[in-house]
Amino acid sequence: MEQVKRIQDVYRPVEERVKDNKEVERKLTSIEVVNQAGRCHSCGIPFCHGAGCPLGNLVPEFNAAVALGNAERAYDIISKTAFFPEFTGRVCPALCESACTGNVHNDPVMVRQIEKFIIETAFEEGRVVLPEAEPNGKTAAVIGSGPAGLFAAEALRRKGFAVTVYEKREKAGGLLRYGIPNWKLDKSVIDRRVALLETAGIKFVYNTEIGKDIAAEYIHKNFDEVFLAIGTPNARDLKIPGRDAEGIFLALDFLHGAEKPGETNPEKFSAKGRKVLVIGGGDTGNDCVGKAIREGCESVLQVEFMPKPPEERSPSTPWPDWPYMLRTSYAQHEGGERRWNVSSKQFIVKDGRVAGVEAVRVEWEMSPQGRPLKPNEVPNSTEVIDTDLVVLAMGFTGVPAEGIVNDLGLSLTPRTAIIQDPARHIYAVGDCANGASLVVRAMADAKAKVATIK
Repeated sequence: MEQVKRIQDVYRPVEERVKDNKEVERKLTSIEVVNQAGRCHSCGIPFCHGAGCPLGNLVPEFNAAVALGNAERAYDIISKTAFFPEFTGRVCPALCESACTGNVHNDPVMVRQIEKFIIETAFEEGRVVLPEAEPNGKTAAVIGSGPAGLFAAEALRRKGFAVTVYEKREKAGGLLRYGIPNWKLDKSVIDRRVALLETAGIKFVYNTEIGKDIAAEYIHKNFDEVFLAIGTPNARDLKIPGRDAEGIFLALDFLHGAEKPGETNPEKFSAKGRKVLVIGGGDTGNDCVGKAIREGCESVLQVEFMPKPPEERSPSTPWPDWPYMLRTSYAQHEGGERRWNVSSKQFIVKDGRVAGVEAVRVEWEMSPQGRPLKPNEVPNSTEVIDTDLVVLAMGFTGVPAEGIVNDLGLSLTPRTAIIQDPARHIYAVGDCANGASLVVRAMADAKAKVATIK
């Protein structure tokens, strides 16, 4: 029998998916998933759940269950460590796969797809029921309902706390809802999980900002434990001449057609017929490329200040580390162009609207292992990139020093991460504590800090 190979393309056809906002990944058949799970080896040391998964998922164990056709057993295993595999099964970059021993000589096991299959099968069969929790007579407030906040709320509930989640927006999800487009994570998936959490007794209070709608003193007085999970809400901006021109948007505003919570203005943010320039080469920038294509842009170019990564794993990130290497997302397969080593110097403005970007090429000094160290502008390399819609997708900075942080009596590090105060029963979890990172790492941080509470 020929050895089963990893499925390399898990997406719906390009010509089909660019015409809608449905999830871009196709649903694998049970036979496909069982065969893929069977690729998992009996490793002496399974790096996938040690060096790989921040949540410590027992990957070989649930893979083995799926390979034997026992999806129920697989769900029992994964639900011990991961409360929301339907989220990580869609948006996690799969650190477990980078640490898979299959990378040594072959392709890794497609763990993320197996994880998604396990949880979706459990939902289809009506087996997703949250475990009972004996009330401990104590209360906990979770401020923010993104990945870290939701995970903290569920972990606290399992410890017996009466949990209330405060969310300043109109719906729960945080980054999951307002930072990731529908074609990667359909919002009905979030609604389904939140309904389960509510059924389990977790109370959600929406359109409520601590320090504005509810005094911080109320939180201190009425809750035994407080978990702050407000993320990193400030997008990194590009303060160069011409920034105030019309047609220049921050990535999340562009993705969701709004500059403020509760507002929508899709026409203002539409890419239809536009020459779109996306500045930033990360996942959010990729999603902006996907939106521009779905809305019928004339063209889309994505530029990155950093150099083009190597085609293969860089020696600077040996296995089982997360590899520094070139990645091509679903959006690049859908169209557009990518360029690296581009530094934007000023926006060209015509009649109040952006008409181009003046940019220069940079060359990078590299480490002996092949990692970028220092950029140098290339003389006489100035060019003007023609565009009439610019999206800034350069990541996020720390939380603001004012507002809720001060109201709760907390402080910040020089890198603007919130300092928690366990002595006063206040914990900062996720991105607001550690800086912008992955959904799975935000969840893992919440898991670890809730575990310290007796």
